[in-house]
Amino acid sequence: MRPAVSILTLLLSGCASNDVQALRPLEIATAPYQGVVTSALTGSLMYEGGCLLFRDEHDRFHLFPVWPDGSIFNGTSVAFHQPGKAEQQVVVGEEFVMEGQPIQWSRIPNPRIALHQQRCGSQPFAVLAIHPAN
Repeated sequence: MRPAVSILTLLLSGCASNDVQALRPLEIATAPYQGVVTSALTGSLMYEGGCLLFRDEHDRFHLFPVWPDGSIFNGTSVAFHQPGKAEQQVVVGEEFVMEGQPIQWSRIPNPRIALHQQRCGSQPFAVLAIHPAN
């Protein structure tokens, strides 16, 4: 019985020492709120391959939204947290306007962001405001 315990311990310790961690289900990228809007885009969210992406209304491009800290994704919608305002819900597939600015991957302060970049690959976009498309 003791050799089995030793082998199991060895296997588990090998897993624990690996610095690369898989993305948690429904994990989204968040960063501190930034107050400068340079673009307003109309489109919808899609969730594929563990990535929550923004698809423009003409399906010409996809962006990787970086939501303000405090925003939460539950699998079907994002609870958008904007400081000083009530949370807003945006549902996957629902058309809306996303305001914000493109940012570089290196400016996202999440230690696991390299995993998002490898998995999702699209240009990151700091989301600063959302509202219905109509």
